[in-house]
Amino acid sequence: MFKRIFILFVLAAGIIGCFGIYLLYNHFTETLKENKLNEASASTQKSFIYFSRLDGTGVEKKEEETPRVVGLMIDNHNVARPQTGLAEARVVYEAMAEGGITRFLALFADGDEVEKIGPVRSARPYYLDWLSEYGDALYMHCGGSPDALKRIKEQKIFDANEFYWGDFYWREKNQTAPHNIYTRSENWKKIWENYGDEKDGQSWDGWKFGSDFSGGEKIKAVKIKYFPDYEVEWKYNETSEKFERFINGQEHWVSGGDFIQSDDVIIQYAQTEILDEEGRREIKNLAGGEARVLRNGEIIKGTWKKESTKTRTRFYNQNNEEIILTPGRIWVEVVPTELILEITK
Repeated sequence: MFKRIFILFVLAAGIIGCFGIYLLYNHFTETLKENKLNEASASTQKSFIYFSRLDGTGVEKKEEETPRVVGLMIDNHNVARPQTGLAEARVVYEAMAEGGITRFLALFADGDEVEKIGPVRSARPYYLDWLSEYGDALYMHCGGSPDALKRIKEQKIFDANEFYWGDFYWREKNQTAPHNIYTRSENWKKIWENYGDEKDGQSWDGWKFGSDFSGGEKIKAVKIKYFPDYEVEWKYNETSEKFERFINGQEHWVSGGDFIQSDDVIIQYAQTEILDEEGRREIKNLAGGEARVLRNGEIIKGTWKKESTKTRTRFYNQNNEEIILTPGRIWVEVVPTELILEITK
């Protein structure tokens, strides 16, 4: 009898303990969110007369309106999560690589301060088309597909391949290669200072930004099923007025206590083909296609157009007017044309 009572007591204590841990975790995550919201609110109180072409946010000086851009290839293999520094990127492009795995091109202004970002992974050719829209942007990556490396050389892209620029990266010993390569803003600033004098990094056009939120349909969330273990969902938070990113049903947190949120989410449909036995892909991101733009809790149905490799991809509503984006962080989700979104209203 005593033994049975003891066992029941231990089980009850375990259940209570697990419930307590659950409550503490929820309190911790909600506190982090609240702190992020307070930081964002404080940053919007200051008035500016100059605005960045990269994300539409206010900058101190006119010469900062068109920043030199740094693009980094960031790993999204399941063993690479949580990533580091990804939540700080101004613009992020997500597209499929081999085997249904997605990969990120994270863009920063060269003056941004980022202590650590990664894991850094290899180049793919279609990311070069998006990067080329930002002038002579610095491209940081570790190796790449044969086609990507060929194009980098032919197009004289300002790149810092970790294979040859190893001093500007490091490998975490407690993580499994190749998901263990990192860099920091201090390193890309050294590259710009020592090797970027002849690069025209400040000659490019941005998107349109403003506060005209008419023309959309109210939604609560949009789910993008890239592949099993790569199911992305963006849920609108009415308090923060931002979309929050979920991966496989869980909030997408990164190292350091940041969760990923975005002011604008652009969903760009593009024809996708498998090229070889390795599963390498061609994503046709020239000409145009369908698009959906999420901003301010709304979804706007439209199209995208890109006339040449170096011209800007632009997004238009059904009246053929360029869609005005909310200043702030921007995620571009590039999806196959056959993919069907799951929209929660």
